[in-house]
Amino acid sequence: MGSGKERGNKPLLPMGLPKLIGSTRGSVPLSARASVSQTGWYTSAAVPASPMGPLGSRSPRTDSVNSVGNEIVLLTGRCSSAPSSMAASERPGSLQIMQWVEHELAVSGITSARPCVERVRIYSTAFAEVIDMLPTYRPFLLSLHKEYDGLIQRLQSDFNAVAPLEGRLKTMRAESLSFVGESMTWFQMEIDRLRLRVTESEARQATLEQERVALDAELEKLKESCEKDRITSSESHQQNLDILRHLDRCEKQVEQLRKQEKDLHSDNKELERRLKERETRIQTVEGQLNEERNKLAQMVPKEECDVLREEIKKREAQSSEWQEAFQSKEKDYLKIVETYSKKVGQSMPRKHDMRPLTPRPTWYHCHGLLDPDSAHSVDKAEMAQRMLQHVISNSRILLSAYGLSVASQKSTHFQGYFKHPLAIPLHGGEPGAEGGSDTPTRGASKSKDPADHTAAEAACPSAPGAAGEKAGGEEGKEMPKDGSMLEPDVSQDTPMPFRHKEPVKNLKFSRKKTGEFIDDIMSRRSRIGSNGQSTPFIAFMLQHIKETASNEDDAFEFAVNMYAAVRRFSAEPDFLAYLLLILGKLPDTLARDNKQLCSELLRIFTAHFETGDGTRVITKQKFFYGLKEVLQNKDNKLWQDMVTYFPAGGPDVQLNFESLLLDDMYVLSPIVFALRLQHLEEVINLADRLEKAVQGTVTDGSKTVKYGLVDKALRDDPLFELLQPDDYARAFGVGPGELEATTEQDIHTFLELMKTGEVFHILFFPSMPSDDAELTGTGEMT
Repeated sequence: MGSGKERGNKPLLPMGLPKLIGSTRGSVPLSARASVSQTGWYTSAAVPASPMGPLGSRSPRTDSVNSVGNEIVLLTGRCSSAPSSMAASERPGSLQIMQWVEHELAVSGITSARPCVERVRIYSTAFAEVIDMLPTYRPFLLSLHKEYDGLIQRLQSDFNAVAPLEGRLKTMRAESLSFVGESMTWFQMEIDRLRLRVTESEARQATLEQERVALDAELEKLKESCEKDRITSSESHQQNLDILRHLDRCEKQVEQLRKQEKDLHSDNKELERRLKERETRIQTVEGQLNEERNKLAQMVPKEECDVLREEIKKREAQSSEWQEAFQSKEKDYLKIVETYSKKVGQSMPRKHDMRPLTPRPTWYHCHGLLDPDSAHSVDKAEMAQRMLQHVISNSRILLSAYGLSVASQKSTHFQGYFKHPLAIPLHGGEPGAEGGSDTPTRGASKSKDPADHTAAEAACPSAPGAAGEKAGGEEGKEMPKDGSMLEPDVSQDTPMPFRHKEPVKNLKFSRKKTGEFIDDIMSRRSRIGSNGQSTPFIAFMLQHIKETASNEDDAFEFAVNMYAAVRRFSAEPDFLAYLLLILGKLPDTLARDNKQLCSELLRIFTAHFETGDGTRVITKQKFFYGLKEVLQNKDNKLWQDMVTYFPAGGPDVQLNFESLLLDDMYVLSPIVFALRLQHLEEVINLADRLEKAVQGTVTDGSKTVKYGLVDKALRDDPLFELLQPDDYARAFGVGPGELEATTEQDIHTFLELMKTGEVFHILFFPSMPSDDAELTGTGEMT
């Protein structure tokens, strides 16, 4: 339903109330209906009004109920305002109902009260009576009454649902008030605690202030003491400076005296060197004079020479006749072949299409050394052999004159192992010639037949001390002159496995094949490890030869020829290192270092001196001091010798270091030759020094050494300061933690393993001074 204002806009139907007393309908008395309504759905209206909320405001449910009551009163009022025609008959009923309502309100004590549920109940009962009095509008009024009752019931249920929320609000209010009280108590306690801390801090501040005053006073005293000490220190420092200046003057005097002594020593050594060179030169000149005398003694008289010339002319004329006869025979042969070809039906090939049975080699111009278009391959092959012999012989002669011979004369080990009958001189002469001579024999330089040179290389005169010693009484038996056999060799200098009393077939091994075989043996030993290094090289090589050969005779023949080839080429650094390796004077690692020496120098120089455009040209001075920086342990005497092998010119002459460090088996650079010989000298001297020191620890003919004695013997030697416990452990065949003073090892095995250690590599192999160092190549050449 709408409000009273909305209902006032609509026309009301005329209603009338029947009389309650004496009504023909037999309606129930008013009081009885009231009681029925109280026991029925009106019982819910007896719920007391909702109390005031926590904020003192009225409940919205109560206002709704009061508005419903007002609408009922308004409705009854409107019903009483019916037309005057019906008011006269219905007035007693209306008055009676109004009186009953007022009586009920008075009894309930809510006459002047605000709208409430009780008032609505009383008016609802009265409204029910009014419905009975108006049968015409009864359905409408009953519906209206039912809607009012439903609305009141819904409002009542909503009111009942709001009651618990009101209780919860009251509880929250009480809890908030309690929390505020607790917070105030906690804040008060915290304030008291902070005040106590402030008091303590103030007391502490006062104490610290007193201490600060005391420390300030002490600081002033210390400053005064410091000033006094500073003055004393300054005076002491000045005295120390005076002492250092005096010591510096003394050191300069000592250094000057040492320099003078060194200069005198150098002058003395230079004079001794010049004396030795003069003596060597005298010996060389005497040898040349003896050769000339021998040549003069072997010259024939002029008359005999003329006779021989006439004989040669006759032989040449006879040779021409034979050549003509050969050509005629060749023509006849070609005619016969042509006739035979026509007879059997074969075509005669053209002359330029004819090929030999063997594959035809491809010939090159070789920078003008050969004529590829020559008619016969055999002629070109002979020319190539003669040219190869000529080039290597004359290049060795030229390089010997430019320093190889001088460098070889200054190497004691070179002279000791080179003076052997099998060795070919540096200048390309015949084996057995004097190694120190700069001038080769004329026979070697003028020989044109390759077989002559091969025979010269293969010739094996009897070793020193074994001249004329043959087996089986074959003293008068002559050896073939074509070099197909190796003469017997029972010299004491030859290792026992290579000695032979009978001639052995000459396999004529080349430098290349010999070097490849020795390098392969070293590679096999390095793959085995320390066990292979402890075995003598010669025993390992012979074992490998026996395993690869078909029988013992072939193995012996191969071994003897390999040793003969090494001896034959021992004037060259590669094969001198191989010879020392076979004789047990040099370990594999040092022979490999010697072979890689110049390639490592070239790598270092390329990394530091090569320009952006690939140029490898530096000054002579920079090249010399670059070598000194990477070979720091070389003696000054050796450096003085090294300068003599440099190209002519002053320190600022431009040199190509790649050309100077070219390490070739056939073309020997004087600088490379000298560096490698010096390296062999250094490592062998150090190895002999090590062997002598170790042998000194052995007594009573014992064949074993002890770690304690060896360490004591080598500790005082400055060159062996680089030895680490790992080196000793490796040589004794134990771990570093197992080394004891009583640890023993066979002396030969110990020496072999020590020679393969790192100390030789560190001392004599090229390396930079430090990881971050750079070659500067600065200084003055002496």
